[in-house]
Amino acid sequence: MEEEKPATDKAKRPSKWANILMYAEVLEMQGIGSVLPDDFGTAWMAVTPVPRGKRCLLVAYKNHGQGGSYVTLRRWPSSTKLSCQSRLKGNQLMTFVSPLPTDTVLDCILDENWRTNGILHVLDVLRWKSQDYTQCEASFRFWWRDVKLQELPRAHPPASSSSRPPVFAHPHTFQPIPHFPSLQDPAFLLSTIIPLARDGISLTVPLTPSSEMPDNNQLVTHCQSDGVLFYVSESSYEAGSSLLSAWVPLHPMNPGEESPLEQFSRLIQAVVPSVS
Repeated sequence: MEEEKPATDKAKRPSKWANILMYAEVLEMQGIGSVLPDDFGTAWMAVTPVPRGKRCLLVAYKNHGQGGSYVTLRRWPSSTKLSCQSRLKGNQLMTFVSPLPTDTVLDCILDENWRTNGILHVLDVLRWKSQDYTQCEASFRFWWRDVKLQELPRAHPPASSSSRPPVFAHPHTFQPIPHFPSLQDPAFLLSTIIPLARDGISLTVPLTPSSEMPDNNQLVTHCQSDGVLFYVSESSYEAGSSLLSAWVPLHPMNPGEESPLEQFSRLIQAVVPSVS
């Protein structure tokens, strides 16, 4: 007779949202100093600045009795209910109401200062309004992400955001991480891509009107960078580690080592000395 499993086993079962996110391999730069891959400028694209924060999976589902959807953020990494799940176990981080359509799944980074800027950075789209996009090319997914986020109705900031500093109970602004579909000009890497990956980006966040700022109350916040991601433009979205994307971190992987981003910058300058 099969023994009955203890009730605690159920709690140990991985979430269905675990191990869904796509993870880039750190770019191997040994030996690339002489020349970049022949198709780098035409076959690859860049996403930067990748912000500091928690990688997570956003899942939007039906919000019964209210408008929009519920969203759950799952650390992993509308009113629609939004759920954030975590990367390895798919554990839930938080749930809140959002303007996203139901049955939507996004690859996101929860900003390290989300409690005071309300920003959830959107990296990629796996599903939008019941339509799967994981088999679409990366170049299309990032374009589609930008178009759809731009179409979202403007949400009303929470009343607590009128304070100084603002206070957010959950993310409020869905911010697409900038992408660059063409890398044909190596000088563009040195003049734009690498500086963004090094310095981060300033964003404007809408706030609730206050007595001091009854109109156009907003916050200008600076988001620190963690580096730059490169994707094969024609690649699909793969769960787990993927060779179809490459990661160049801003900070050293180990104490005493050179910053991978600075190493990448130095190697690009060696390839194109005229723009160094």
